[in-house]
Amino acid sequence: MGPTHAMSGAAAGAAIAVFTAQASGTPVDATSALVLSGVTAGAAVLPDLDHPSGTAARTLGPVSRLVAVVVNRTSSMVAEATGARGRRVGGHRTLTHTVVFAVLLAVATWWAVDLGDRRVTVGIFAALVLLALHSLVRPVVRRWGSLGSVVLAVGLTLLVLRDLPEMVSPAVMATAVGVGCLVHCAGDAVTRSGVPLFAPLVPVGGDRWGSVHLLPKPLRIRAAGVGDTVAMAVCTAALVGVCVVGWDHGLIVA
Repeated sequence: MGPTHAMSGAAAGAAIAVFTAQASGTPVDATSALVLSGVTAGAAVLPDLDHPSGTAARTLGPVSRLVAVVVNRTSSMVAEATGARGRRVGGHRTLTHTVVFAVLLAVATWWAVDLGDRRVTVGIFAALVLLALHSLVRPVVRRWGSLGSVVLAVGLTLLVLRDLPEMVSPAVMATAVGVGCLVHCAGDAVTRSGVPLFAPLVPVGGDRWGSVHLLPKPLRIRAAGVGDTVAMAVCTAALVGVCVVGWDHGLIVA
């Protein structure tokens, strides 16, 4: 579900920050690590914009629902046009749940941020943080609806507005977006439905849109079930663990 995807993305973002600091030998400040985690968390929710009734589609009410409907129908048409075994294909868990989509979106993000227009970088950051917050701050969303998550996203964006372009280079932003999408796919690949991860390039079971599963059948979980709750706990523990290790080793600094 949305909250678990967002938390897995946040953990992945923190891991990227720590690994980057370790590889470069230069510590990353806590604010930059938080920004990276927020971007990756939002990107980890993004693929579900192909689900008109999903968490991502409810982020901005009718506006985001309209976007989700367009993405859903486009995904369905692409799947059917590229040989999804002739069966009727719903748009959910098709195009946006593939490696191809993750790579293309990462490249598009790199290009957009590389334009050097501060407003583009800020806009991408704000949109992704909004997606993450709408999934993670459920009490605020239940009480205030989309307005609550929008206010929080705007507030966080204003806090880092001045230094944001320096914190997120084109490479960093593109990596966060691409990794976030792939983490989302990995999460769905442990469920019973799986995802067409390599579609439409590599057939799975003779089907260009065949589903990939990362777990044996008895261990696959059901979205919104007990397994999803366990996955949420694991992702939260991973986020905390990565941050603690990074701090203890001087890879994340104040």
